[in-house]
Amino acid sequence: MPIHESKVADLLRNSHIYRAKIVEEIGTYQKELDKSTQFENGVLTYLNEASYGEMRDLVSDVGIRDDTIEFTNLAKLNKMREQSQFATDA
Repeated sequence: MPIHESKVADLLRNSHIYRAKIVEEIGTYQKELDKSTQFENGVLTYLNEASYGEMRDLVSDVGIRDDTIEFTNLAKLNKMREQSQFATDA
């Protein structure tokens, strides 16, 4: 049975509610996951950079953007390091 895209968007928007209910009722290793969010943010960054077309529309509708993901990949880190170095006047 196909799932309508509006239900998927609602599910993703309210994922924090579903996650809290799962942790409350089932009990998972959520404490360990909360310690490091780099994997989750890395996956979101990959999704944001790789999506196009209808998937891009869904990602934008859910609110996944560069400014909402706290993840810095190596290329961005190197660019920030280059820009932060002071120019030396000789």
